This record gives sequence, C-alpha cells and structure tokens, in this order.
Amino acid sequence: MTHASKLFLAALALHAAAPLAAAQNAPVPASVPAPQMTVATFLARVAELAKGGPEWTLSAEAGELFAVVSSVGKAYRQELAERRAAGQKLEACLPTDAQIDSDVLFAHLAGYSAEAAANTSIAEAFAALVRERYPCR
Repeated sequence: MTHASKLFLAALALHAAAPLAAAQNAPVPASVPAPQMTVATFLARVAELAKGGPEWTLSAEAGELFAVVSSVGKAYRQELAERRAAGQKLEACLPTDAQIDSDVLFAHLAGYSAEAAANTSIAEAFAALVRERYPCR
C-alpha cells in the first residue's frame, strides 16, 4: 500500500469518525463536494488544501472530497453489477476486490487538459479510469 493510499484511508477513517459536534462548529466550505463536481474544481480544492502541508489529508474538507470519490466508486460498482445482472453489455469489468489507489486517481485526474477538466465530472473521470484500467476482454 502506498503512502498516499494510507493517507487517503486515514482521512476517510477520521472523517467518518469525527463527532457531529465538531462538524457543526467547523467552518462550512464554499460548496459541498458532489459527484457532479468537475475535475478542475476537485483538483483546485485539493491544491488549496495541500498548501497547508502534508497534514492536509486529515482536514474535514479533504475527508469530504475523499468521501465523494468513495461514493462515486461505490455507485459505479453498483451500476456495473446491475448491468451485469440485466445481461447488458459492460463498459468495464471491475474485479470485486479491485481498488484504485489515490495516487493513481490523482495522476489520472491531472492528465486532463484544462478544458476537459472544466467539463468532466468526478463521476465521469472515475468511470473513464475504471474503463481504462479494467476493460472487458
């Protein structure tokens, strides 16, 4: 497991374990991350958080960003399972135990041109990465 993956998992665990009272007292980000967030917005928010140093992954906002990616992954996996069950053609053949490390995801997102990043949602980018890494044979 890479260092980035460990930080990613730690951030998710901390975010999930944060008490409700702390979340209520924390400053509210400009917008709550969502699967429709563009790659450009996601990367800009990550870059802004990263200015705070290596502990940025432990912030509440980083946890929210990582939670969006996690929910996108779960939703995409569910969509593929439903299509498989319905006998529909699959665009990707994601193994049940497959995991995509955060460093792989960030590298994929960084590969988008400025124009494409501004017009591609995190959900679309994640699906493209899965199709690229796990094509059906």
